[in-house]
Amino acid sequence: MTTPGTDSDHRVQAVVKTLDVLEALWRSGGAGVTELTDRTGLPKSTVHAHLTTLKSKGYVVQDGDEYRLSFRFLTFGEHVKHAEPLYEASETPIADLADRTGERVLCSTEQNGLGTVLRASDGPRSVTTGIDVGTHTYLHSSSGGKAMLAYFDEEKVDRIVDRWGLPGFTENTLTDRESLAAELETIREEGIAYSHEEYMPGLSGIGAPILGDDDVVYGAITVFGPTHRLENERDVSDLQNHLLSATNTIEVNVMLS
Repeated sequence: MTTPGTDSDHRVQAVVKTLDVLEALWRSGGAGVTELTDRTGLPKSTVHAHLTTLKSKGYVVQDGDEYRLSFRFLTFGEHVKHAEPLYEASETPIADLADRTGERVLCSTEQNGLGTVLRASDGPRSVTTGIDVGTHTYLHSSSGGKAMLAYFDEEKVDRIVDRWGLPGFTENTLTDRESLAAELETIREEGIAYSHEEYMPGLSGIGAPILGDDDVVYGAITVFGPTHRLENERDVSDLQNHLLSATNTIEVNVMLS
């Protein structure tokens, strides 16, 4: 399957197949040749050849008939995280915000038009969402993602929408450009973004951008939880203040790093 926005004529197909096998192994948590053949749609002989090569380079381990990703990927993951200034700058503010709100707090950044969660911290009443460190998200469907989009220039927003579209996840997801543009304008005016069950039914979020000089976008923070708790009018003001305080602390930390 061709990734939206890529030029398949310039892709090295052998590399694409290797990555397809790696992604299938990651999603399955470990699998044999037959299962990977079903998941990737590649011939069994091709899957076996790529697994043999990956195993010889230490990227895959074999236990009987099952293959798994090796610990070598930890090295890449740790390098990528620590090379991103936002990762270090957000550690304490994210944990403090989770403690104050009681909810799950995410710190994300944008790369290649998608959001990527860099940090996640759970408060005492957090709910399980399946969204964790490394999860990629569509920017238009979350409060943090919309907070970032609001401060990108119009050309960048257009490129992101052209590449990834505006897929709907629930009946509340913004799926047309006009509605998205209007909401991004409101976010710029208020400095706060909201999502009302736009990614998962029953769960809503409040987000704010993490900005540098000249409104350069470093990322965003999202407080994510059950709709009935996050949209309780009595708690909204305090929640906004805690959120903005955390983003301000992270912005200072990034500039000092």
